[in-house]
Amino acid sequence: MESPGTHDQLLSSRSLPSGPSLSLITPPALQSLLAHEIADWAVNAGFTAIDTEADLGQTTVDAFAGAGIALGPMRIRASLADSDQTSRHDALEHACLAIDRAAEHGIATVWTLPRNARNDASPRTNFAAALESLEALATYAERQNIRIAIENCPFEGQNAVCTPESWDALFAAIPSPALGICMDPSHCVWQGIDYLRATREYRHRLYDVHAKDTELLPEGLFRYGVQGPLLEEVSTENGWPRHGWWRHRLPGLGAVDWSGFITTLADIGYSGAISIEHEDPLWGGSPDRVQRGLAQAREHLARLIP
Repeated sequence: MESPGTHDQLLSSRSLPSGPSLSLITPPALQSLLAHEIADWAVNAGFTAIDTEADLGQTTVDAFAGAGIALGPMRIRASLADSDQTSRHDALEHACLAIDRAAEHGIATVWTLPRNARNDASPRTNFAAALESLEALATYAERQNIRIAIENCPFEGQNAVCTPESWDALFAAIPSPALGICMDPSHCVWQGIDYLRATREYRHRLYDVHAKDTELLPEGLFRYGVQGPLLEEVSTENGWPRHGWWRHRLPGLGAVDWSGFITTLADIGYSGAISIEHEDPLWGGSPDRVQRGLAQAREHLARLIP
């Protein structure tokens, strides 16, 4: 395993929080709210930060500051492993601009999935394309003193950087301390990866955390196996796919051992954001229902943080 080395020094000029903060990833059901409305609600629900988007504007910055809510990690939506070279270049330019914006607003961490949005290539081809983009992006991020956290979501095969195998290959090819992992234990559950071990072993590359759960559905597993439906259409609930034998849930409603996970984060000294992500079909629907689900999830995690 890697030693801390320059990983711990990368953001020496930026102050990190003394302990994990509970941030909110704004779900689709709440994206129609004005910036001050989502900020006011988040504060009242107990959140201390809201994850930001690459199009972050001054209106949002002012609204968050006025409500006393911090700017959380910035999401970069870019097809960095696109099979079309021109599109991949455009995605890289977009990502660099997002890093500029993050640096401008004092946001230390950005997160992304280096995916091929066309989903028309093999995992090896997607991984090679991602390496090309990430090498340039990491160099750019280092100059801005920004960390890039890659979420471990396969995204229906579009993102090849999502397992210990691919992390080892990534860090061997690009040893830049700017590159790290956004750990979402929900994706480990259905992939069969030990997220507690992964959190420990890649602790020096753990730059961001997403809090989402996964419920395993035994009847679906019996019917479809781990490949999921091959002939039947994948069912959806409130707009979210069910995948046949598993579905995402809010923290505390699935198979993730949150007490063990939060304890492991404390043991390794993680002090970044823990961003709650809502993809729970049973708590979907109206904005009020989504907000109640998020508030309950925050309460569940808050009582576990030392």
